[in-house]
Amino acid sequence: MNVTKRDKLALPSRKKDKIKLSAKKEVYLPVHSYLFAEFNHARKHESGLLRDDDSEFLHQYRVSLRRCRAITTLMKGVFQPEHSKALTSNLKILMQKTNRLRDLDVYLLKMDDYFDCLEHKHHQGLARFFDDLQSHRRKSFKEVKLWIKTDDYQQQCQEIKEVIEQLRQNPLDEGKEPSLIYGKEMIDNRYHKVLIICQALTLNSSDDDIHHLRIECKKLRYLLAYFSPLFSNEIITKQISTLKVLQDSLGLFNDSSVQQIFLADYLTARKPTSHRYLAVDQLLIITQKEHLVTKQNIIKQLSQFTDSTNIESYDALYALPPTSNE
Repeated sequence: MNVTKRDKLALPSRKKDKIKLSAKKEVYLPVHSYLFAEFNHARKHESGLLRDDDSEFLHQYRVSLRRCRAITTLMKGVFQPEHSKALTSNLKILMQKTNRLRDLDVYLLKMDDYFDCLEHKHHQGLARFFDDLQSHRRKSFKEVKLWIKTDDYQQQCQEIKEVIEQLRQNPLDEGKEPSLIYGKEMIDNRYHKVLIICQALTLNSSDDDIHHLRIECKKLRYLLAYFSPLFSNEIITKQISTLKVLQDSLGLFNDSSVQQIFLADYLTARKPTSHRYLAVDQLLIITQKEHLVTKQNIIKQLSQFTDSTNIESYDALYALPPTSNE
């Protein structure tokens, strides 16, 4: 054991929401409780984030903030518009402040993979590329660390907690619907939006069309995860599993899109004859090929999501009976 190495902090455990999601509970109450618990959970990662032993602290901090923002956006009809808007706006600022640091962490975590996919003659240039990323990462981390320690950050977090509390005090009529009915409506509507997009996609579809599907799938996944306690575990688990397979490919597709932009931008400031340029240029070519292969995989995987069995499972679980005109 290396006695000079500090013991790493353990990732925070998650506490249960104070108000349990149940079929007859007015939906605004468990949503409010969820947001409050999730935001508090995000903040528990701050000490590990600042200590910087493990990039997972930053990742989980952002995951919790993203969940808060997604649920607030998806269920904006539950709360007063000015409250939902204020919450999503403040959460967006917290996310944006850490975007650059997280992007650099993702690249650095892939360092071994990058070396494996390039010929040895490019390793010197690739090493210098990662030296540059490490330098940018140190600067970005310093900025995030200073920001989290400011009074402005503390004040913004306090404002978020106050807005979450306002959500509970004055919900709209839609927020007083039973959670089961509201959940069925939301999932059924979102699923059919995703289904329409899937059925229209082909190999000739644009990257923007693929990215649009990714966004809509994320929204559906958030809804399934949130409302899952109200439904059959076996069926919804299979639905989430099928969706996850598609989402994984969509995530890889998005990553390769972002990587192409990042690598191309990096090359603009380098001499074409330099070791860095030659290595990163090869990396860009590989990324472009992977981007195309991932797109082909996505189109193949659409058949699983649009399969009649999958459609029937959604219709059976979430479709509400037609309302009577009598």
